[in-house]
Amino acid sequence: MKHAEELLDGKVGGFMSIVNELTATLDKMVNDQFESPEFKHLLSVPLTLERGRFYVVQSALYTSNRRDCWGYVQGSAPLEVKRVIWQHESDELVNDPRANMDHYTLTVKQGEVVGLKPEDFEKAELPPMVRACFYAWHHIAIRNHWLTAYASSHMLERRNNGKIVKGGGMSYRMGKKFENELGINLKKMISLDVHVVADMDHSENISEIFHRYVKTPEDRDLVLKGAEECMAIDRAYRGALGYYMERIE
Repeated sequence: MKHAEELLDGKVGGFMSIVNELTATLDKMVNDQFESPEFKHLLSVPLTLERGRFYVVQSALYTSNRRDCWGYVQGSAPLEVKRVIWQHESDELVNDPRANMDHYTLTVKQGEVVGLKPEDFEKAELPPMVRACFYAWHHIAIRNHWLTAYASSHMLERRNNGKIVKGGGMSYRMGKKFENELGINLKKMISLDVHVVADMDHSENISEIFHRYVKTPEDRDLVLKGAEECMAIDRAYRGALGYYMERIE
């Protein structure tokens, strides 16, 4: 009996070691994003009102892509994980009590602050490099093991979690950029402001799934595959935004 208990303790300890190491790796990856040339370039491009408008419209299209990808992930995930995703998407797609609206509508509402109208979002087109990034995220969500797909979508929220990312996530940094360079208080950039808090909650709730489902080195590698591929696409996407914004007078 004692031997069996020791074996069980060893297995539990092994599981926890794998997950703890995985968590540390994921945390390092999201922090490293902000040291990449692509992220540094985007955050260094001076904001003008027209560039700010472009960024807000593209943020709405990005939000739509996230809904696509989480839907694909939910379709392939185990039932328990479907429930977690459903709860997460209730904020994003139906109504976030922090804002009393869904996140796409929130971004459109935010556009009013920089002079955008709903029709500006309706007629918006995806620039070629952004389109390629969105297709790449779709590919991960559709064509991979659910753990890989789940990790990919999760990483974009983890990268926005100011409790994990030193100096704040992307929403916070872009919000402060609007504040410092255009004189628009972060609280008025309502979508960015809500996401500063929302993605802390979302990434922490979604991260708990790793503790339940990552049991072996093979499971860990599936998660890392999704995380690594997503972060590469994320850098390409941020680089694309910087490229296009720089060309707007």
